[in-house]
Amino acid sequence: MNYTVIPKSIMNFQTGNSKPVDVYVWAVIKCCSNHKTNISHVTEEKLSLLTGLDERSIRRSIKRLKDAGYLTVQTSTVKEDADRGFIKRNMYHIKPEKSNYFFLDNSYFKRNYPAKIAGFLLLLKSVCLNNTDTIQWSNSQIAKAIGLSRNTTTALIKECQQLGLIKAIEKGYELTAGCFINSAVRKTDAGIYKELCDFCKKKGVAAPKWDKRAMSVLLTKYNAIGLSRTEPISLTCQLDKRCKNLPEKVSLAYFIKALDMQGQYREVMERAERAKTLQRGVQRFCIRITACK
Repeated sequence: MNYTVIPKSIMNFQTGNSKPVDVYVWAVIKCCSNHKTNISHVTEEKLSLLTGLDERSIRRSIKRLKDAGYLTVQTSTVKEDADRGFIKRNMYHIKPEKSNYFFLDNSYFKRNYPAKIAGFLLLLKSVCLNNTDTIQWSNSQIAKAIGLSRNTTTALIKECQQLGLIKAIEKGYELTAGCFINSAVRKTDAGIYKELCDFCKKKGVAAPKWDKRAMSVLLTKYNAIGLSRTEPISLTCQLDKRCKNLPEKVSLAYFIKALDMQGQYREVMERAERAKTLQRGVQRFCIRITACK
């Protein structure tokens, strides 16, 4: 699967001040587990690579998660190779959640966010309104819900804002990381994309390639499926008005321009570029740290 199911119950984890880090370590183990058995054989070395934490910190986090009952750990001794001989390996089991969860795109684990920030963002998602990336609470309410102090919560929110992962809205925040797959949106974006493809087919033009960022922009305005093509708020109605003729080759960016949504698209692309720049900076920093050891 290209996504990981994360239960909203992570907000109730009781592992002290290290909660955001522990939540992220737990999520990485979940990502590396068999989705049918919920068993993972991921090594501490790989966990360190994926989280950016050293192996000692990984072991401490695993102990906290195990002691709190969020992770079952079975340690065995296995023969690695002739050079390393016998070593200890862990097998992890995570209790599956049958309800109240969200979907996380696995690309999230390749973004190299600091573990504390990555885990905190998952905690924020756990208190969003269902099938949205919106939180309609104050900092104090968020802190109480996720079990962190108000000062810690406020500091981490500010850091997330600086990284472009969330933005303030009236009476709350909106997550802008673009890594959460909302089930309602998954059905809607497929419907809107099909509507656009059908329009192209009618015009005798090949449908544009799927583009996640471009679709996210279209969905901010056109997010209702099954409407009459004459309904003014429907995508097809607007395309009929604005796109009388189409060039031989079209892209989703072409339709965004035709629908006068360039501003939103530019903002999304600039945010994505900032995220890439941050990721490259983090990677260079990690390389320098490794070289100094």
